[in-house]
Amino acid sequence: MQKQIVAHRGAPKLARENTLESFQKAIDLGADMVELDVRQTLDGVLAVFHDAKIAGRPISQITFQELNDIAQKENFIVPTLAQAVGLLAGKVKASIEIKEMGYELKVAETAKQYLKIDEYEIISFIFPVLEKIGRNYPEVKLKLILGNRFGRLKQVLDFLFNMTKVLGIVNGFCLHYRLMDFGLHFFIPKNFSITVWTLDEPGRISKFLKNERVNFITTNYPDLALSLRNNL
Repeated sequence: MQKQIVAHRGAPKLARENTLESFQKAIDLGADMVELDVRQTLDGVLAVFHDAKIAGRPISQITFQELNDIAQKENFIVPTLAQAVGLLAGKVKASIEIKEMGYELKVAETAKQYLKIDEYEIISFIFPVLEKIGRNYPEVKLKLILGNRFGRLKQVLDFLFNMTKVLGIVNGFCLHYRLMDFGLHFFIPKNFSITVWTLDEPGRISKFLKNERVNFITTNYPDLALSLRNNL
């Protein structure tokens, strides 16, 4: 099966990441899927934004209007999750990353309202987030993200020690490419999909395009990845 190209936060080298403009660029380039990040503001709005803070202020402690007042000073607009998935619906699949606990069911419900079940997946570093969605929306595709930073290594160990539990909830994994190099994929049954992130260098993209165990490639350069895939 052909590798699917996931546009990381849209096309961030062509437009500001996690904006409608960035998502539209990814659609125009022909990406198979668009990855986006979701946080909840103080007034309960699901905002598409990666960082925990903006201008030193936690996203969870400011209103959506305050968030956009700050963003507009930096010449961009933060979309709501509904706006983002509304744009993607029927054009490209969505990979929705939940950054914190507490609003996971709202994310699942919003995605369900705008997207068909085969048009999206929900991903997170936080297994309890996926577990809660899995209990309430068992039809939703879920992926656990695993990283290679020192602070994330405990999470990798937790996965290995609780593999049966994790495999009972998720449908796949998003592995940092270094974890692939370390061979973590050998512990994952072959019926679970693997997304590798974040691949930006041509040689690295080509390497994983040829790796039979990889199903999805996440990149900040979807145009490059698509070109390399087409030339295989």
